[in-house]
Amino acid sequence: MEVEQKVRVDAWGADLPEQKRWEIYDTCQALPWPKAVADQLEAIGVVRLPTRASWYRFLARMRKADAARRVERVAQSVAEAQAVADRAGIKAAVFVETLKTLAIDKAMTGDDKAATALASAAAAIWDRAQKEKELELKAAAQQTKDEALRLAREKFEAAEKRLNAVQGAVDAPQLTDAERVAKIKAIFGMK
Repeated sequence: MEVEQKVRVDAWGADLPEQKRWEIYDTCQALPWPKAVADQLEAIGVVRLPTRASWYRFLARMRKADAARRVERVAQSVAEAQAVADRAGIKAAVFVETLKTLAIDKAMTGDDKAATALASAAAAIWDRAQKEKELELKAAAQQTKDEALRLAREKFEAAEKRLNAVQGAVDAPQLTDAERVAKIKAIFGMK
């Protein structure tokens, strides 16, 4: 893990507001030093112009921050897209395929960090969807087991009631043998 170095307070750009630093970086990052200093920085309204070395140190610091900013933007975009997909009822598989397509697009344009972040997000979403599906299947299996247990319990209780009724008919001294047999047949639903 890389330790973040503190920026000297007298380093060029350290005294600029963050928004102004990003404006300078986004506008001038691809320009060579003389072009950036001569044209763009003065147009943006920067008063203290950098030396060649301080300009390239500024760009190096901003590139590191830009990498983190891009990862954060991808994460935010994925979260927003997930929320939209959830509200629209889009299935996880469709969302994962969309993220994979975006990752391929980013890789083709040379933005490897964004491509990796999108691919990682797709894998994480797919993994979560698989786990949710697995939990749903387990819940359905448990519900089936609970229903089978309930039915078995009902059958057992009904059989116990019939057995008690038969026992009552057998133990009844006032019944004749024919009445006893007729009552037992009625208990079991026989004619």
